[in-house]
Order: sequence, then C-alpha cells, then structure tokens
Amino acid sequence: MPPQREAYRVPDQRAKGLAVRVATNGVKTWDLAFRITGTGQFRRMSLGKVSDVSLEAARRRSNEITSAARAGRDLVEEEVRHAESERARVSVRQLVEAYVKRRVRGRLRTASEIESRLYRALGPILSKHAADIRRRDLRELFDAAFDNGLRREAEKRRQTVGAMFRWAVSQDIIDVDPAHGLVAYESGAPRDRVLSWDEIVLLWNWLGAPSLPLAPPTILRLQILLGARCSEIGGMRAEEINTTNWLWTLPAARSKNNRPRVTPLVGRARQIVSNALTENSAGPLFSTERRRPFTSANVGQFLLSRRGSVPVSGFSTHDLRRTFATRLIELGVGSDIVAATIGHSAASGEATRTLLRHYVWTDQVERKRQVLAYWDRIVGDIILGGPPPTASTEEFSQGPQVRG
Repeated sequence: MPPQREAYRVPDQRAKGLAVRVATNGVKTWDLAFRITGTGQFRRMSLGKVSDVSLEAARRRSNEITSAARAGRDLVEEEVRHAESERARVSVRQLVEAYVKRRVRGRLRTASEIESRLYRALGPILSKHAADIRRRDLRELFDAAFDNGLRREAEKRRQTVGAMFRWAVSQDIIDVDPAHGLVAYESGAPRDRVLSWDEIVLLWNWLGAPSLPLAPPTILRLQILLGARCSEIGGMRAEEINTTNWLWTLPAARSKNNRPRVTPLVGRARQIVSNALTENSAGPLFSTERRRPFTSANVGQFLLSRRGSVPVSGFSTHDLRRTFATRLIELGVGSDIVAATIGHSAASGEATRTLLRHYVWTDQVERKRQVLAYWDRIVGDIILGGPPPTASTEEFSQGPQVRG
C-alpha cells in the first residue's frame, strides 16, 4: 500500500465498512464508514493508526460500532455523552470539599469540627461517586460507629452527613438525598452526666500521665478548673491573655453567644496558662500537628482513642462543663454568678433573664475571681486526698449573690 498523489482506502474483507486509509504521506490509519439505521446519518471515523491498533482490535471495535448502528444507535455519541457525564460526577471527597468551602467555612463556628466529622464518618466511601451512594451505605457506616460504643457520635454523624447531602440536592449536584429516611439513633434528650468527686480526682490524675500528649490533657484540666467550653479553651490564643491582671478575654468571634467574656485566671489555671505562654508567646496556645487550634472534636477523638485506659467512663468534654456548674451550685454558689462565669444562661423567668443579661455584660470580674479561687481550692483539696466538700461547711454556702 504505497502512498499515491491522493489518499485512498483499502477495504477489509471481513469487517464491513472497515478499511485502511493510506494518506499521501504514507501514514496508514483504520478508517470506518457506517450508516445509522432509521436516521439516514452517514458517519466516517478513524480508529487509529495501523501501527498502533492491531487488525483484530480494529475489527472488534468496528463490529461494535456497526452493530449498534444497524440497531439505530450511535455508539460513539453515546460513549461521548457517558464520558462527559462521568467527568461531571463528583466523588464523596469532592462533595465534602465543596460543602465545607461553600457552606461551612467562614459561616459556622464549628466549621473545623464539621469538616473533621465528615471525613471520619465517610472515610470508607470518599472515593465513590456521591450520586451512587445509597441509604444502606450510610446506615452501615453509622451502625458501625454505634456498635463500637460511639452512640452520640453516630447520631451526630447522621445529622452532619444528612445536612451535607440535603445541600448537595439543593445545588443540583445530586438528584436524591441518600440520608433521607435514616432513623435517629437517640431521642436527643439533654445529657445529665455529672462527674462525682472521686471521678474528678481519677480523671485529673490520669490527665497528668507523662505518656500522654501534652495539649489535650492540658485543655481538659483547664476545662475542669474554668468550666469553659472545650473549643473555647482549645482555641485560646496568647493575645487573649492579660498577664498583668491574669485575665482571659474570649472574643465575641469565638463566643457561642456572640459576646466577649472575661475570665480571671487563678491558682492552677493561671499556672497552666503561664506554662503554655512560655512555649507559645503568640498565636494559639494549643495546636495540633497541623498547627491548627484544637477543637472539641480533636479532644473528643483523643478520649475515644484511649477509652480503654480512661479511668472515668461514659463522659464527654461537655460533661466537665456541666460538672463545674452543677457542683458549684450544689455547694451554694448562686446560679447567676455560675452562669456568668461559664458564659451561659441561667434560670428561667423574665426578671432573672433581664438581670442575667446585664450581669453578664458588666462581667463582674472580681466575683468571678472569688468563685474560681474557691473552686480551685476545692479541686486542690480533693486531688490531695481531702474529703468531698459539703455546702453546710463551705464559706460560699449562701453563694455570692447578684446585686443590682
């Protein structure tokens, strides 16, 4: 098949429509011509160079295309549309990235926690197409967490993943929400776990084990001492600490109620923060390996990974906050000053809410300092082996009261 002044075709004797096309420069390619039944369309296409595609492969491919054409189908066009559709389909990983970027980050305070939970919950299926995920796939993942003892976490994963897939439907990324219809793992009733005095001692001593990483135990000890939220302490920055008066000012941007809160640092809490400042004089006091501030999810994962060795079972980081508030109120400290200290609302009633609103805003730093110093002495006594305190014998038995 030498080249000639014009290109020519040499038909194959077995595959109808298939031929070798010889170009004027001598290049030989497989050339296929066919007509699609019922449409009148005539198509001609190259199947590649003869040097690259074997005769058997060329015949096999031409038979696929011409068989479809005789049935009235354009196989090549179908394959193009399918390829375009596949390219447009996003994986679960890409969906998580898009959701976090466009809906979560910069909008929600718990953005880091949501992102971390999504990757943990969907880890085994991140590479799959989001449109191919079925309710059964998600149920198996959540059930595995539930069966592993992560009961509240299983429900949080169901809610977080469900929110992401509902958003994906609203953005026309997928057509069907695979999380729709998944039954909740619990009723959502508020927890009431409060650590006993003995449990406080056991946990405090365990957190001091030299084999543990430094940051998470330090955050948990500060939570025991201050009653603040785990994420608030985990995100503590050097710039928030006034070392002249030893005050920690939580900015409104990191506060759940969008108000700044001033917390005096006394006793053991002051010493812990002082030690952290010697290591980090600027920026976050507690950072992950990626140099990001610790979140409650990071600390929760620290506890989950060591649940076999933690001496106190069935508690969450938020239970430490509840323990702080509950024990102080049991000892006679007024609920309003406790609420002001931890940055939370107190008892119901319009008068109380109005009083509390003004009370929190004025911040009553010295009264907070009294309460935190009182609590620091109690914690110090019990971890040194002293008896649990009782309201009838304590100096705050009547509680520091709110004054107008």
